[in-house]
Amino acid sequence: MDRFPLYEPMTVLTDLFIVIFGFWFAREIQMWFTVRLMEVHFHFANYFYFIAFTALTGAIFHSIYPEYETIRNFLWKLVMVGMTISIFSMLMGTLYYFMPYDLVQIAKWGLVAIIFPITIWFYIDNELLNAVKLYVPSVIFVIGVMIFGWQVKGDVGARWIIIGFLVTLGGASFVVTKVGLHKHFNHNDIFHVIQIVGMYLIYRGTMLITNYGIK
Repeated sequence: MDRFPLYEPMTVLTDLFIVIFGFWFAREIQMWFTVRLMEVHFHFANYFYFIAFTALTGAIFHSIYPEYETIRNFLWKLVMVGMTISIFSMLMGTLYYFMPYDLVQIAKWGLVAIIFPITIWFYIDNELLNAVKLYVPSVIFVIGVMIFGWQVKGDVGARWIIIGFLVTLGGASFVVTKVGLHKHFNHNDIFHVIQIVGMYLIYRGTMLITNYGIK
């Protein structure tokens, strides 16, 4: 009996849902950027674009059987690079949210100096745990900034973003612990479903926030 053409069909399917939602949210935020011309929207749009890119690359990776090791290794490297650039975009959007424009023009080069070598490192040493070590403190930083925006500025959009990232972190815990429901609905699939919920919440909040000092 011929085997199924996809190695992990459910993971491929949930990845493709992330691609669809990620691209949709990115386009909505990008169109909002063309109206308001705020960098916070530009960078969060890129955040969702790179989530979509990473998910698409991941879908191809999970569709290929393990014996094609060379192809899978290259695709996984692209997944890691995509995750790193999405984190960079998320942090850039956050900088524009809570720092004056002129100060961000200086701070962003410090962020580039940190992320660029990390991206190269992740391409060479592409263990998933490396991405977790970068993602978790980055998200904690964003959540901390958004808590300030919510509590001090009364920014409702910041509250949605906080909830969205907390949901996403909760989903990521399934990847770290590798807890799944079924062999055809594993830890990756659970994370992807939860991630989509988190993405919607982050998208909703992003549409409400603005650059520093702008209402």
